[in-house]
This record gives sequence, C-alpha cells and structure tokens, in this order.
Amino acid sequence: MANVDDIIAPIGPHADNHAARSQRLGIGTLAVYGSGMLVQDTLGLGLGSLLLFYLTVLCGMSGSAAGLALGAALVVDSFIDPLVGSISDNSRSRHGRRHPFMILSAIPIAVGFGMLFSIPTQLTGWGLFAFAMVMLMVVRVGLSFFQVPYIALGAELSDDYAERSTIVASRVLFTVVAGLAAAILAYGVFLKGHNGQLNRAAYSPYAWTCGALVLVGAAVSSFGTLNMRHRLHAAPEDTSGGLARVLAEVVEVFKNRSFCILFSSCLILFIGLGVGGQLGQHANTFFWKLQPPQILVITLVVSVGYFAGVFIAAYLSRVWEKRSVAVLGISLIGVSQFGPVSLKLAGLIPAGAEVPTLMIGGICAGIGAASALIGFQSMMADAADEHEHLFGARREGLYFAGISFSAKASSGIGAIIAGLILDIIAFPHGLQVPGAPHVTIPLATIQKLAVSHGPGAAIITAVSVAILTLYRRGKSDHEEVRAALVAKREKSA
Repeated sequence: MANVDDIIAPIGPHADNHAARSQRLGIGTLAVYGSGMLVQDTLGLGLGSLLLFYLTVLCGMSGSAAGLALGAALVVDSFIDPLVGSISDNSRSRHGRRHPFMILSAIPIAVGFGMLFSIPTQLTGWGLFAFAMVMLMVVRVGLSFFQVPYIALGAELSDDYAERSTIVASRVLFTVVAGLAAAILAYGVFLKGHNGQLNRAAYSPYAWTCGALVLVGAAVSSFGTLNMRHRLHAAPEDTSGGLARVLAEVVEVFKNRSFCILFSSCLILFIGLGVGGQLGQHANTFFWKLQPPQILVITLVVSVGYFAGVFIAAYLSRVWEKRSVAVLGISLIGVSQFGPVSLKLAGLIPAGAEVPTLMIGGICAGIGAASALIGFQSMMADAADEHEHLFGARREGLYFAGISFSAKASSGIGAIIAGLILDIIAFPHGLQVPGAPHVTIPLATIQKLAVSHGPGAAIITAVSVAILTLYRRGKSDHEEVRAALVAKREKSA
C-alpha cells in the first residue's frame, strides 16, 4: 500500500489525454471501478430507514431530535461536497487528483458507521444526540471525500457519449450488489427472527460487518484503478486562491443552464426520497406489519428490479435521449411510492396480498431508480463537457459535488421532515427502551404515517419530473460540443 508521502507528492503537468480516453474500457476495469459503490451503498439501508428507527424506537430519541441529527449532518456535509470537488479538481499528485482522497477516507467511514449503531445504552438526552451527531458527521464527511472524487473519476475515464452510460451502469450494478449484501446482512442474518428489527443488540455487529465491506470496496476500486491515471485530465497549473477560488468556481458552474436543471430536479427528488425512505422501517413494522423475512424478500425484489433496470436503461439510452430515460425512472419511483399505500388505505388489497403488492411496487422502484441514476449521472458528465466548451475549464469534481450536494441537502431536509412528522402525528418513541410502558399506537396515527411515507413523498417526486422536462440537451448537442473541444485541443497542441 502506498504511504502518505507518496500519495500527496506533487505531480508535474502532462498533456491532454483525449487519445487514451478514446480507448474502450474492458469489463475488468469497469468491474473494478464499479466496486467503489460498495462504500456508499452498503451503508444506504443503515443510514436510511434503519437509523431513524434505531434512534427513535430502540434508543428513545424523539422523532424531531433524531430527524435533526440525521438532517443536520447531511445538510452540513452537503456544503462540504463543493469544497471537496474543487480540492479534487485542483489536486496534483503522482497518484492523480482523485485517488488519494478515495484511499484515505475509507477507515473513518467504516469506524464511524460501526460506532453509530453501537451507542451505549446509558446514553440519553443530549448525550445520545451528541454521540449520534458526531458519528454521523464522521461518516458523512468521509463519504464526501470518497464519493465526490470517485464519481468524478468515472466521468474522466471516457469521452464517449454512450460509454459514459456504461460506466454509470457499472456503478449501478454494484449498487445492486451492495444493497443485496446490506439487506441480507440485516434481515437475513443479524435482525432475523420474529420482530428481529426490535433487537437493539443485533444492530452493532450488522454495522461493523458493513464497515468491513466498505473497506473492501474502497481498496479494490482505489488501488484497482490506479493504472487508469493516464486517462485522466490534468489539474490546472494555477491552484491558488483558496476559498475565493472555490466560490468563483461554484458561481461559474451555476451559469450553465443544464447543470441548474439537473441540480434542481435532483434536489426535489431526494427530498421526496428522504421523507419516504426515512419512514420506511416504521411503515414496514407498524403499517404493513411485516416480519424481517418478508422485508428481506421485498428488498431482494427491489434489487432484482434495480438489476433489470440497468439493462433496460442501457438499452433505452441507445434509442432514447438520456432525459427521457431519467424521466421514466423518476416516474416509476413515484408510482411505487403512491400505489401500494393508496391501495391499502382504500381497502383494495385483499387479505394476504400485501407482500405481492409491495413486491410489484418494489420492482417498479428498482427499475426506476436504476434508470434515473444512469440518466442523471450520464447527463451530468455531458454537462461537464458543455461547461468546458463554455468556460474553458474542467469541473467534473464540482459538477458531481453539485449533484451530491443536492442529494445530501435534500435528503437531510427529508430526514428532518420525517422526524417532525413522527412528532406531529404523535408517534411514540422509546417503545423498546428497557422499562418503557406499553403503548398502543392509534390506528389514525399509523394511517397518517402511511400517507406521509407513500402519497406524500410521491407528490414531491412528481415536482422533480416536471423540472427535469426542462432539460433540452441531447446526443446531437453533445456531439457538437465534443467536436468543438477536440478541435480546440488539436489547435492548442
């Protein structure tokens, strides 16, 4: 393993690598690169519905306090993303401008996540809040320093319009793998059994096992792609300016209309996903009354849909514009949010058909998520080319930091809203804290929980679709931009 001095040692300038980026990537390279999604997506289930459930139902934190902790960590972290993107864009080392950050961030992520689900039972009140907040910040900031350079690295591996969708697809495939691993570890291993999700002691080994997978994914993707450094863009010679430079670059990025539309659509989408996702474990346990094996089956079906969505989106990307693929994906997500809960509340689901209904919704959600992700991230790579054409600078790090910012900030807002909803509807907390009195949850409270989790989130998702329809750049536009950039580089060579 490279030592720290080697990692941060400066690297001299080198010529543009368009010729190298024009060579097709092999399946092995795509697989090694894609494995980096294990870092973020192995933790997705834990940082989503499991954590809010763990903090409120098992640790006794109020919904507002738990939502504030989750939301504040995400919102603060989202402001770090543009800084990380700019630092990465302007970094110069013998290991490239992306890999050092990916390598050094893995251990804090893994340790922070393990500690987050190992909260001492004696902690209550402000001590509990502070512990959760600190561990969340460690995990979230660590993820920024890994994920922003990692996604930007993918945008630099190829200049080809179609291959960029393939690169994103490799990430999506490992998102499926990570999601499956997390679900099996949770509901098939550590939380299995009758009401296993109510066993507080099972969450700690689950979290540390996920942390180990994070280290594996980070190591494989970081060290496995070091030999691809020759394909990457060089950092600019002048990296002075500090915070003023970062702010100027952020302003510059927002001058691109394509970026603004993608940023706004993603922002709204993740508010809806944040609200629905954070309330998911509560809804599964108290509205749908599911046991861990049933939750696992539904989660696996979502992963099957996600896996199928990779190939569906890859095919559609060849015959449709990327915007159309993303719009279809987000619309399917909205259907999966609205449909099952609405049918259940209307009494249209026969007794015993709840799980099959949720499985159908899960397939829609999986296909939709894969299509939306591939379309979004591939469009963002094209927008980065458009930015170079308009402003003469590469800003992949900032562009993907922008999407990460919108996703995290809006997910944070969604988490805060979800926590507030729990308190507004008077959903009890601390149900499984030792010595807590038995509480019967009113039916009206459970129904309000379901409406917030499903139809409420779907309305927000519909707004995201409306915004994305404003995106106008297509394949022919990108080809014109690429031709202009190649001509410019050849002229300056």
